[in-house]
Formats: sequence, structure tokens, C-alpha cells
Amino acid sequence: MKVLNRELVPPFDAFWDIFASEIDVPTHLIETGHRAVFGSECYEEGSGRLPGWMELPDGPLSYHVAHELTHLLIQQRGFPTTMRGPQYDADSHEARVGGDLMEMMHHHTLEDILSPFAFDRTHIQRHLFEGARRGIEMSPVPESGTPWWATWACRFCELRYLLPREQWIRLEVVYDGRCPHIADKGRELADIMLQEGYRTPDESLQAMIKVRDALGLREADRCLVLDTRDGKRY
Repeated sequence: MKVLNRELVPPFDAFWDIFASEIDVPTHLIETGHRAVFGSECYEEGSGRLPGWMELPDGPLSYHVAHELTHLLIQQRGFPTTMRGPQYDADSHEARVGGDLMEMMHHHTLEDILSPFAFDRTHIQRHLFEGARRGIEMSPVPESGTPWWATWACRFCELRYLLPREQWIRLEVVYDGRCPHIADKGRELADIMLQEGYRTPDESLQAMIKVRDALGLREADRCLVLDTRDGKRY
């Protein structure tokens, strides 16, 4: 398969052979960089500009496309999502932190699905590591209980799972030095993920609720958890 006339190198075809029918996306939407697959980072026909991800080398490009398609697979399987309370605007801090929580949860599930395939993750892992280190070292440390504090704790938990051990050990030292209270909360979230699991919609639902509560986001409906299978809110 190709995307915007670039060949998707192995192991993309092996991934697609297994999951194509379940993802149920027409191949031309992948090949044209359509919004249905790539969201706001899609290719806009007539714009004269290619998306930033088209600058990736061949291996990381195949991983990126599989990553985006696996997000659709997670939706199809009925994994939970987050939503803000009705009193909060779409551009509110509450909306953002709920999205950060959902991203952390879904990326655990997503990488578990992709783990059997030998995709080249080195580019994205290096980008995550360098961006996180700069952010922690240069940004003001958020106060406990604030939305930014919750976002930083979610990011700690997510990076702990996504980065190779040698990178994570270096980054954890930075967290412990700059914001030990956030590192402690991030470890608590990681323990919840390990205890509850994230490989099935039921596991992920329970983990998401407990992580949300551990961050204090249930108060005033700052973050609600939605079971997409039956529409029930928690």
C-alpha cells in the first residue's frame, strides 16, 4: 500500500492483512491522507502542502500510518473515551486534560496491539524523549491538583510505557529532580494500569475510571468517562 505516493514498507502489509477487515476503512482514504484517518494532520487537496509526517523516513512513516489506523481499531472495539461536564467549554482546561487522559490510556492499548510487529519506533521515541526533557526542564512546574498537574502525571505514566528503558531511566531522573510530586502520582497511575489492565474495553473502562479518580478529576464533573458501547457515563 502507498500513502500520498510513498510505499509503506514492511511490516505494514502484515499489520494490514490482519486488521483491515476490522478497521473497515477504504484503502483510498489511507492512500490520499484523508481526514477520516489522519484527522487534523490530513492532506488537504489543493493546499500545495504535504503533512509534516510525510517528512518521516520510510520505516517511521509505516509506523505512523499503522498508529493512526490502530486508533480507529480501538474505536471500533468499543474502548472508553473521556468527556467534559456540560458546564465546560470545548477549549477549557477540563476538555484538554480529559483528552490527555484518554490519549494516555489509548496509547497503552495501541502499543500493545502493535507490539508483535517490528515497526521502527526509534524516530518517535527519540522525539518523545527530547520533547519531554525540554518541557520538564524549561516549563514552570504546575501546582498539585491543577489540570496541568494532571496532564504532567498522565504524561509521566504514558512515557514510562512508551520509551525504551535506557531513555526512560534518564527522563525519570529529570522528573524526580524537577517535580517529585508529579513523578509519584505518575507511578501511582502506572500501578493502576498494571493492576486493572488496558487490553480489553472492560479493563480499560475500570482503569480509566480509577486513573480519573486518582487525579481528582471526578469532582465537579471535570472529566467523565464514557462507555462507548452503551453510552453510560461514569
